[in-house]
Amino acid sequence: MTIDYNWVKAERQQILKQINNLSESEFAFNFGFGEGSIKHTLLAVAEKYRPFLKKNNGFTSSLENYRDNDHKISFDDVLDYFRQIDNQIDTSHQDINQSIAEEFRHIGHIDTMLHMIDQKDHRIAERTNSRKKVTERLNMTITRL
Repeated sequence: MTIDYNWVKAERQQILKQINNLSESEFAFNFGFGEGSIKHTLLAVAEKYRPFLKKNNGFTSSLENYRDNDHKISFDDVLDYFRQIDNQIDTSHQDINQSIAEEFRHIGHIDTMLHMIDQKDHRIAERTNSRKKVTERLNMTITRL
């Protein structure tokens, strides 16, 4: 793996740890910018690597048509997809630098979304004070920003 890929992978791992504490509604909440939701942003990031991996390694994944089946995709599915990508990446992928740059940009979007969730005056923040994962947060109103 390249140094740049290791760097973006470490940043992704930090973001994924934070996302693991979100409810399914928070994970799929449409913020109205970037790819819309944290879920769609992560899937868009993973999608950026697929053409290079498919061309060089014959990589296939169960999430290739994720936009058609996004309501069925869970956080664990996304984690598994990134594990598959990480296992396929090697240093011979010169074209992968564009995907790494795109991932950093999307990580910035996700970081902004996570900060919005944590703002006390944001509607999505109306939930329990605990950071434990729950099925649904109480009093959460989902509206488009």
